[in-house]
Amino acid sequence: MEKRRLFQMTEIEQNMLGKALADLAGEAETSALQIQVRQAPKRKLYLDDAGHALALRALNRLRSSYLAAGRYSDGIDAVILKLMKSRYRRVPTAISEDALL
Repeated sequence: MEKRRLFQMTEIEQNMLGKALADLAGEAETSALQIQVRQAPKRKLYLDDAGHALALRALNRLRSSYLAAGRYSDGIDAVILKLMKSRYRRVPTAISEDALL
């Protein structure tokens, strides 16, 4: 069994991460991670180290754009902290075969 970071999302957090990844559409891994976020079973997202770093970078860029526009970034801050605190868990075999290609 493989260990990856488990990020249990709410619907709002899932939408926020999807929007942040859509804004960061210049990288090749971004589209694969967008699909993984949308198709996360029971909103449980298992991230490897590269995906974790990419998600943090996308959320941080979204936060910077909100601050530059004079908008509040409290919700984005909460998602970033929750993503940073995510721990390593073992990936279930059904998920590792289907969703983690």
